Amino acid sequence: MDSSFLIGLFLLIHVLGAIAGFGPAFAYSVLGPMAGRAGPQGGVAIMESMVAIERRLILPIAAAVQPLSGLALIFLAGYNNQFFQHYWLWIAILIYVATFYTAVLVQTPLIEKMIHMAKAGPPGPEFMAIARRTQILGPLITVGLVSIIVLMVVKPGG
Repeated sequence: MDSSFLIGLFLLIHVLGAIAGFGPAFAYSVLGPMAGRAGPQGGVAIMESMVAIERRLILPIAAAVQPLSGLALIFLAGYNNQFFQHYWLWIAILIYVATFYTAVLVQTPLIEKMIHMAKAGPPGPEFMAIARRTQILGPLITVGLVSIIVLMVVKPGG
């Protein structure tokens, strides 16, 4: 099979994965504040929706489609040769790993904790502290994703 066809195929998969997998995360900047204004029941429903989107859509794509299609592209396009000279690529990979694990191991569990706390009663100081933490982490995750996109598109020095 022609390598240019395979490169095109895996690039299409990779770009579609980025759109389908990470596009919804940009909506969190709207959904999060809406959850805060929606009152206890509405806020819980919005936060539960955010977690469902994370678990059912973003996580499978971020954990499987993106790394596997990216790895295929690295080898098909020859970026594995002198890998560390393609600094835009390995920096993007490092940002991806940091962003992925921050979202999966920190942000989503914080939102789940907020859901349980909101279901238990009115928000207290701990709930508000967690909410402030998610308000800081959310934009940082978004900046990480945008940085990856910029590096992948511009390929500075590449």
